[in-house]
Amino acid sequence: MSIGLRLLLQIVSICLTMATFPVESMPASPSPSSVATFSAWEHGFDGPESLPGGQTTVRLRNKGKQSHQLQFLKLDEGKSPADLAAALKTSNGSVPPWAKHMGGPNGVDAGKASEATLYLEPGTYVIICGMPGKNHQTHGVLGMQKVLRVLESHAPPPEFAGTFHMAMFEYEFVVVQPLRKGRHTFYVINRGSQIHQASFVRLNPGASAEDVLAALQQDNPSRLPGNFVGGMTGLEPGRDGMFTAELTPGRYAILCFFSNPHVSESHAAKGMVMNFTIE
Repeated sequence: MSIGLRLLLQIVSICLTMATFPVESMPASPSPSSVATFSAWEHGFDGPESLPGGQTTVRLRNKGKQSHQLQFLKLDEGKSPADLAAALKTSNGSVPPWAKHMGGPNGVDAGKASEATLYLEPGTYVIICGMPGKNHQTHGVLGMQKVLRVLESHAPPPEFAGTFHMAMFEYEFVVVQPLRKGRHTFYVINRGSQIHQASFVRLNPGASAEDVLAALQQDNPSRLPGNFVGGMTGLEPGRDGMFTAELTPGRYAILCFFSNPHVSESHAAKGMVMNFTIE
């Protein structure tokens, strides 16, 4: 299939989804949902021990000195948080397939906040930070994990909406509407066959997405040529949610740092990068 035809089919797919969310009538805020606030530092989380099932807005406050994120992982029946902790150590941070990526607020720098709205089914969860640290170890491997129980509830189906609509494929992001300055809500859906995430980075003057990838390969990723400003952590294929982002004038890159299950190269290195400028 040619690249042009594939892109056309993807845009048609997005437009069909957007029929449920007419652009002119999209509210800036989701329908009523529970709100959960977590704080992050090196290397742990503070926050609720349990949440009701259903649509939940999750706010992450970074009280540490490094960049942090919050990834919800739902454990399959028969698997325990101890099993996950052991698997992360033996695989150097790779999440096993029996821990499902349910999204969450993506990385922000020290002193900043990030927010995402998700639909959480009942079960046992572990929240982790997948940001890279020194010696190529993720914060999750270093112990940045918290056990969480999502309780049974009679929650209605999710009602996601947003100012912008984003779809994730192999290997690209597609946003139909032109991005503009301000605080916005993004509705995001994973239309690919692999796990994807969206990390927003506000680039330093003269820096590029390639410079960001090169910095993350170093032993000291704190030298990132830009600032993490939120987004959505990993979503399984077919899952969706919302996140907020404050877009100020400057140059940005959206990147997916996940890799193929059997290949070390990241999706971003394979071209899953979206560059844009806010005037």
